Amino acid sequence: MAEKHLLPTDGVPATYADWPTLVERAVDDVSRILRSEVHMLQTSMGATLEVQIYNAVANLTILAVMVGGAICLLCATILFLHQWLPWWQAFGIIGLSTLVIGVVINGARRRPTDAKT
Repeated sequence: MAEKHLLPTDGVPATYADWPTLVERAVDDVSRILRSEVHMLQTSMGATLEVQIYNAVANLTILAVMVGGAICLLCATILFLHQWLPWWQAFGIIGLSTLVIGVVINGARRRPTDAKT
């Protein structure tokens, strides 16, 4: 579109008298854009935080159930061994086997370090 310049009677184009209005509109537009971006960020962060909290609670619940099951299995194994062995030997065997299993799992979990040549 062609711009229309206001021509005063002497033929020289007049400067826009509404520059403050244009600046005000530009600032208002920028502030609305920033407010909408902040609102979108809050919405997405809120949804992400909600999902992360849900996952953390679910994982902690699963962990608690698994720990309870492991304790029950250990107790059942100790009671089973107690049929033939005294209490101290049954607890000792289960404790020692649990420690060995923990060491083996920890060793398998670690990556071997690269040998420096």
